[in-house]
Amino acid sequence: MAVMSSLVLAAGLVSACGGGTSNNDSSNAGGSASASGGSEAAKPQKVELSLMLTGLGRFKEQFDQYLTQFAAKEKAEKGIDVTYNLELPSDGNLLKTRLASGDAPDIFSFHAAFDGPTFEKGGYLPDLSNEPFVGKLIDTIRNVVTINGKVVGVPMESFSWSYLYNKDIFDKYGLKVPTTLSEMKQVVETLKSNKVTPFMLAYKDANFPGWLTQLSFEAVAAKQVPDWWDRMNKGEASFSELKDKGMFDIIDLVNANGTKRPLEVGADDGLAKFANGEAAMLVTGTWYADSILKANPNFKLGLGALPVNDDPNSTMVNLAVSTTLTVYPESPNKAVATDFLNYLLDDQDSSAFFESLKFNKVAKNQQIEAFPWTDEGNKYVEAGHSYLDQSIPQSANEALGKMSQSYFAGDTTQDQLVAELDKQWKKSIEIQK
Repeated sequence: MAVMSSLVLAAGLVSACGGGTSNNDSSNAGGSASASGGSEAAKPQKVELSLMLTGLGRFKEQFDQYLTQFAAKEKAEKGIDVTYNLELPSDGNLLKTRLASGDAPDIFSFHAAFDGPTFEKGGYLPDLSNEPFVGKLIDTIRNVVTINGKVVGVPMESFSWSYLYNKDIFDKYGLKVPTTLSEMKQVVETLKSNKVTPFMLAYKDANFPGWLTQLSFEAVAAKQVPDWWDRMNKGEASFSELKDKGMFDIIDLVNANGTKRPLEVGADDGLAKFANGEAAMLVTGTWYADSILKANPNFKLGLGALPVNDDPNSTMVNLAVSTTLTVYPESPNKAVATDFLNYLLDDQDSSAFFESLKFNKVAKNQQIEAFPWTDEGNKYVEAGHSYLDQSIPQSANEALGKMSQSYFAGDTTQDQLVAELDKQWKKSIEIQK
């Protein structure tokens, strides 16, 4: 799912279309003067890049710094004056509106698994297969950003995720990371008996309850109904199959043992409360590691896999590549925008940038020290306790969070949630035909 937290909006987006024409004229004029030995100094080419990076507001400082470094590099190597307009909205629908209206930013972020197929079909993604960065990508990660044989963007966030836990709290009460649903129930009871709230719930943001539902149904499907995804995308399956296999068991356990008034708690508040020890576990991904450690630099962050039943083999992490950056195919500044995409995996500067974001490595040329939670995630993957992130159709993905909120509030039954997800999934399939 697309993430994440803070809303940091740039004040107005300046169109670069006019600048694109004059930029080309300036470049051509400079080339002619140089070739003829003319003495008149060529005016430097000027480009203003527009970027829309959804859900990455918490990384504004890091992206500002890296864009400044890129501008200096582009000026030194190509004589191009680069400025930028950076938008960091939290609402993914803003980008879709811009793309549909033809007012697309030069560079934008998207979720490779969820949005990639739809964006590619709509003509919003370029073929970057021949760009220098492609050869640097780790093979398995390159495959995730390859659609219909074309590499369509630079993957940024690659991770294993399920739930985060406070290692200090677990150590204090002698708790081990549970491998079954029964063990998770025991952990919950031990925490409650020591007056510790088991789960931080931040359900004002629909993503959080949606992630819980997603993790549950995907884990159930992965082991117990392995052909479910294929049949579902053909209109031949139903969420009722997963409901009958216990999809709601872990959902109900988490919802019944969380912090108070979660529908009033947003992502930022929930993360800060979790960082300050107000609950032992939080169902979300390691993409929030930076926010948690900023709130509490001494926090010892752990990653666990959410059990969905009493079969340890069904306790798995989601292996995903979420945030991917790309360039709009019809951008008037496509050349410079593509230079920035390549700079994201620069041999000298990329490693430090990814470390500042606390992202895992995605390329063979990156030298990044693994974080403890990365090692924990890798252990699940190496043991065969992971499943690949799948593409949830757009309307079903949007319904997932809203219906999960409603289910927690008691306004929606299990059967109603299942029926609505089935309905929205089929709706998306029909649209894509």
